[in-house]
Amino acid sequence: MRKSICLIIFICLCKLGYSQVTDVQKLIVQDSIIPIPVIVDASYKGGINNFYNYVSTNFNYNNLKKTDVTDEFKNRDIMTIYVEFSINEEGRPVDFKPVNTTAENTFYKETIRVIGSTKWKPATKDGIVFKQEFRIPIQAYIRDFIE
Repeated sequence: MRKSICLIIFICLCKLGYSQVTDVQKLIVQDSIIPIPVIVDASYKGGINNFYNYVSTNFNYNNLKKTDVTDEFKNRDIMTIYVEFSINEEGRPVDFKPVNTTAENTFYKETIRVIGSTKWKPATKDGIVFKQEFRIPIQAYIRDFIE
């Protein structure tokens, strides 16, 4: 009986030892170098807060039509327009697309007029300049405008 118990304990210890070797082998990774690209996003001089300050300062409410305030925003103080655009290799905003309005909306037109006049530092990947897309919200205070 003692021999049987010792044999069972020996077998169990061998299995535990074997499974530990297997777990250690799973942790071994072949030596390899995987290059990680260095990506630097496009940026506006002074940061995104400076960008929004520029848009706010240069947004001209005289270019807007009251009829372009959508029903969704008529009972609110602020109208938010989402705009998609890209910063090209020269640092210029291009390829504008409206998200929650139409291209004919004067709020959208004024937004792209202001954003289109900005200059950005273009995005780079491993030092090579590339075109980068953005989707940003632009908010316009409309309470005084629609009254």
